[in-house]
Amino acid sequence: MQALVALANEKKASLVGAFFLACSLLAGCVQADPPQASCVMPPGVETVSVRSVTDGDTLRLTDGRRLRLAGINTPEIGRDGKASEPWAQAARRELLALVNGEPLQLKVGDDPRDHYGRTLGYLFDSHGRSVEAELLQSGLGYAVVIPPNDALAECHLAAEANARQARRGLWQSGVVRPVTHLDRGGFQLLRGSVVAVSQARQALWIDLDGPLTLRLERRDLVHFDMPPDAGWVGRELEVRGWAVDRREQQNGFRRYMISLRHPAQLHLFSSD
Repeated sequence: MQALVALANEKKASLVGAFFLACSLLAGCVQADPPQASCVMPPGVETVSVRSVTDGDTLRLTDGRRLRLAGINTPEIGRDGKASEPWAQAARRELLALVNGEPLQLKVGDDPRDHYGRTLGYLFDSHGRSVEAELLQSGLGYAVVIPPNDALAECHLAAEANARQARRGLWQSGVVRPVTHLDRGGFQLLRGSVVAVSQARQALWIDLDGPLTLRLERRDLVHFDMPPDAGWVGRELEVRGWAVDRREQQNGFRRYMISLRHPAQLHLFSSD
């Protein structure tokens, strides 16, 4: 375990700090705009154009590729008779405005495709501005960090922190749900108390005070300076990620599970 923790690199503290500055969560200070250095367009981009916008984080390029923006998740647009989530249509309209008629630059992620076959990448407008950061700054999505696609993590996390502090967009209302209210799968932003931390051969498990457990595979411990331990029990935790409904696989375990890949998914509140 100690060897794994030692592999954590120096940038993690700044990433977690950008996302979970105490003032952004507990009020009392004003966030600055995302640091320009962290939002700079990386090398290796290609020029692309957009044929259509599916939703707030997915587009169709004129070369036929479906592009899923890396580093952001926006509310889901309703399909098959289901209603859209709040701010889903606003996110789609904003993305359309940001890319419509624009010469765009795409940087494909280190992990180039998701399990749906979509290209994963970062999009920049004609001024070199991060499209994902613009959406996050407007409060129209949640920052997500999924290694190895973390090139703009600091930029995205700071943009979200700015919107959250200013209560823009979806942050106008209480979007953080109690874990005890969890009743469906999909992307979630939740808060609850840690009731147990346990270790298995391939993963660490964090049980919360509701129908949710968190799985942290040992291979991803390299991203965590402070891996979960018994000291977390009894403390409040905010977590984000995609909840998997394990209804047919319960066997006495908690019904929902979120996989942890990066510390930016978590905020462990002070025990004071």
